[in-house]
Amino acid sequence: NDQIVNCFGCFRWHCTRSSPRVRETVMEDDTAEMGLCLCQQDAYVRSLTSTVLRCHSAKPSPVSTVAVAKGSGKEKGKPVKPTANNLVRTDESKPALTHGAATGGSAAAGPYSLAESSPAPRYEVYLTGSPMFPEGGGQPCDQGQLLVIPADGQAAGSTAVVVVNILAVMWREGALCHVTDGPLEPGTSVEVRVDWQRRYDHMQQHTGQHVFSAVADLLLGADTASWELHPLDHETHTSGDYGCVAVDLTVPQISAEQLLELETRANAELRALRSVMPLVLDPRVAADVERMESLRADPVFRGQLPPPEKIKGGKLRLINVEGLDINACGGTHVRSTGEVQLLKVVGAERTRGHTRVRVMCGGRALAALGGCLTREAALTAKLTCPPVQHGEMVDLLLRDRREGSKARKLLSAELAAHLGRALAQGPEDAGLKAGGVPLQRGQSWAILHRQSSDLDFLSLIAAAALEAAPGLQLLLLTADNTEPGLMLPSNKAAVEDGVEITFLVAGRPELVKSAGARVAEAFGGRGGGRPGRFQGKAIGLFRLSTAVQAFREAALAAELG
Repeated sequence: NDQIVNCFGCFRWHCTRSSPRVRETVMEDDTAEMGLCLCQQDAYVRSLTSTVLRCHSAKPSPVSTVAVAKGSGKEKGKPVKPTANNLVRTDESKPALTHGAATGGSAAAGPYSLAESSPAPRYEVYLTGSPMFPEGGGQPCDQGQLLVIPADGQAAGSTAVVVVNILAVMWREGALCHVTDGPLEPGTSVEVRVDWQRRYDHMQQHTGQHVFSAVADLLLGADTASWELHPLDHETHTSGDYGCVAVDLTVPQISAEQLLELETRANAELRALRSVMPLVLDPRVAADVERMESLRADPVFRGQLPPPEKIKGGKLRLINVEGLDINACGGTHVRSTGEVQLLKVVGAERTRGHTRVRVMCGGRALAALGGCLTREAALTAKLTCPPVQHGEMVDLLLRDRREGSKARKLLSAELAAHLGRALAQGPEDAGLKAGGVPLQRGQSWAILHRQSSDLDFLSLIAAAALEAAPGLQLLLLTADNTEPGLMLPSNKAAVEDGVEITFLVAGRPELVKSAGARVAEAFGGRGGGRPGRFQGKAIGLFRLSTAVQAFREAALAAELG
């Protein structure tokens, strides 16, 4: 068992060299030797033929998700706890060979959520070997697929290829656990395929973070307190506006000029085509102990090395960016800084006495640029002005919008006052007739149904009407997407039942209280308010005639009383 442990505890790599003896022992459920992790040796391994050792059901935890990996220190982060602790084993027995997985599908694009709302089953699969990366140290886990290899003697093409999606990868009890969407029988031969687009994106971002942190130390003397990498969410970021890498630097603030200097220097380091290589040291080897001592004095080494006796038989893994940075790290990286392509500083903000700088690298930066250019072209077409004038044109449109809103508010208040006074004078008023407003009127009450209004507008009408006729009792209504017309709509619930109605009963407090409650009951809705005002909402325009009748009966009873 060749165990590699980085000095900050980011990962514990169990790189078991498979042999027939080891496989036989594991098949007898000896889990101590399980797991083969190759990505820290060669991050460019995209697939591997392996064998299923164990598979059992797992259920999602209702409390957390695996969406973001976060590391602290230069590479001092610990694995996010939900990735290892929130999957609860529900069945220790080996499942039947049901292969309930999709055939011919692709790996899930987004991060695996341990708090999914769907009841889809999940499974923990352990393999004799795997190129997959488990989440930790600031870097999200890999995703990919398990393709079942037909057994010996099975006719080629006799069955469809079974594909099981790997949704997450984590360490469980010292072994590499693959969370999948389908079960596999122990002993099944599979091809493990890494989602290379996701893996390479993480390699670019992680290597870019190393370079940026080193440059921040060189130029500002700033340590990296923590960093965070979000996986790409293709559904959310289809426009190319991809997420950023967040790097928390131990300085209270950074000026715009300093950010530009950091970006310029970081890109110069990328263009320098510095090699990026893992460095593995064994404290049991004298030469490696000497190298560890020399590293402590190396100006490009950042962080701290533990004493050899603290490593306890493991090996120390570091990443060496030639001539720039040596840092303890268990993640995957590109082979040369040139593969990062570019680094773009997106913004910065102060947080807890530090400065969080948001950057994006490589493919993410290029995709974000493409999205920006696409949106710029669309805005240019809509605003009919060149990009350099977009800001000026938007300011002009916002000013016109504010002024138009003020004008509409004034006109709305004037119209409401006019309708209220006309309502107080009676249905023969020319203003109401000209507006085509549905109206019913009694000796001391009035009902008005106003199209495409809101409660504020109805309140203004009520205030003006009661000011002109204090003894008037009012029922004011408005409904979504309705036109002026008769007060007696269709009684067919299937036609009218989805329409939302807003109503307001206003007038003498004693009548409003009783009439408002009757109107709300007739609508099948709820309402309330203050003395002299009762308002509410309901669904179902077909109930309008019943509510109107309820108000009329209450108003007539008050007149007779």
